[in-house]
Amino acid sequence: MNRWRVDVDTGKSYYTLIMSREQITRAALELPLNERVDLAEQLWQSIEEGLPAVEEREAIETARRRDAELDSGAVSGRTHDQVMESIRRALG
Repeated sequence: MNRWRVDVDTGKSYYTLIMSREQITRAALELPLNERVDLAEQLWQSIEEGLPAVEEREAIETARRRDAELDSGAVSGRTHDQVMESIRRALG
């Protein structure tokens, strides 16, 4: 959706381009590889900034415990597609 807006501080009008998530995704996928990598890094950094801080030692211990659980067969893993679908459902 595109629309005109007015800056309340300056009173100047400007035009905005509002894209759907699908449009943004399509546009991002058309970028050259190096620009997609830069974008992915920026997006990942923004996600990391929004997460609560976790002590590195605790994170390493958790990763080792989970790896051992997978190796022993106590738990089964999920594919990337299964994880992504679960995230999409959780986010609505």
